[in-house]
Amino acid sequence: MGQFLGIMLLLVVLILAGIPISYSMGITSFIYILITNVSYISVIPNRLYEGLNQFQLLAIPFFLLAADIMVHADISGKLFRFVKLFVGRFRGGLAYVNVIVSMVFGSVSGTALGDIAALGKVEMDAMDEEGYEPNFSCALTAASSLQSPLIPPSNIAVLYASVMGLSVGALFLAGLLPGVMLGLAQILYIISVRDKKNFPACQEKTGWKEKKSILLNGIITLGMPLIIIGGVLGGWFTATESANIACVYSLILGIFVYRNYHLKDFKKALGGVAHQMANIFLIISFASVFAWIMGMERVPEQIASMLLEISDNKYLLLFLINLFLLAVGMFMDTGAAIILFAPILAPIMYEVGIHPVHFAVIMLMNLTLGLITPPVGVVLYSATAVGKRKFEEVVKALVPFLILSFAALALVCLFPAITLILPETFGFL
Repeated sequence: MGQFLGIMLLLVVLILAGIPISYSMGITSFIYILITNVSYISVIPNRLYEGLNQFQLLAIPFFLLAADIMVHADISGKLFRFVKLFVGRFRGGLAYVNVIVSMVFGSVSGTALGDIAALGKVEMDAMDEEGYEPNFSCALTAASSLQSPLIPPSNIAVLYASVMGLSVGALFLAGLLPGVMLGLAQILYIISVRDKKNFPACQEKTGWKEKKSILLNGIITLGMPLIIIGGVLGGWFTATESANIACVYSLILGIFVYRNYHLKDFKKALGGVAHQMANIFLIISFASVFAWIMGMERVPEQIASMLLEISDNKYLLLFLINLFLLAVGMFMDTGAAIILFAPILAPIMYEVGIHPVHFAVIMLMNLTLGLITPPVGVVLYSATAVGKRKFEEVVKALVPFLILSFAALALVCLFPAITLILPETFGFL
């Protein structure tokens, strides 16, 4: 165990030194094998392969590709204008649009950073033009992006399902209500402060011909999440197949319907997704080697024993694990955190009576909230960079949204039915 603690310390040092987490895990794993038993060196290629040899992981690049096509074919912009047409005229209308569009776009992109990249500048610029306080618009944009990794399809849900051997469909449905809860909480907050903060109503006038075009484009765009979610729920195709269908659907819209997407755009998108997936798959493969080392050292069993010695009260253990996961989410890549810690923490929760799917959503929510929690928060930094805002000022405006998010997390922890009712209803549990 002493050798393992040594390489864990080395892993932390390498990460803090700025070395990519995939290489950090690879280096520490290699050093561990060298100092313990060199014959284990043959394990590395086997575990690298086994980490990636999972059919479910094929869904991730196709969802990323579909989201990229949506951005460059301005499908996300058409979705923004569609929602704006319905709720933009109310006081605080663009704030509602920000939240609702992120909820809908999340049903395609599956990532918080994807939401910021696709909609962040559009949403913040529109709110700035209408007279919203700049830091509020940036904080809201960051907070509303949290729905994307929870509302299906979710890339991190696919990854968690592959790591822990759970049903992707069950995790998709389990994250739906928590994701919607976050969005509704943000909308209720906007309603409660819109008069005090003097939020404007959208003054833009839209002619009937333009309205007709916006409506038609919006309905066509909404077909994608309906196909993805409806197809998986109806059992017509798997999550991986739905990702392929999402790509085909977005290509048809961009090339033949809107005619603003070209071959050069597609080639660029393929290169971008390949680069992203290279990083993701490196993390997954090296994390698989590191997970094998933790198994050899019986780390999960020892941590479980230590925690259960503290208490066997599931709510106290959940509280401690929530604090740990929030801290992890602030500093570590979400995918790497799932691969490293889900196999350790999930069995402990099963032992005290937490359902596997329920804990999966709890873990995903914690890691997602870590993305906007200071002092790090990758999504928070991305939003401030896109909006060209001061980090400290945005954090102040973000506080109410963080409180609401933590309240939603507490409800999910205390009431398992929030996550389990839909998977049970549709026969995934």
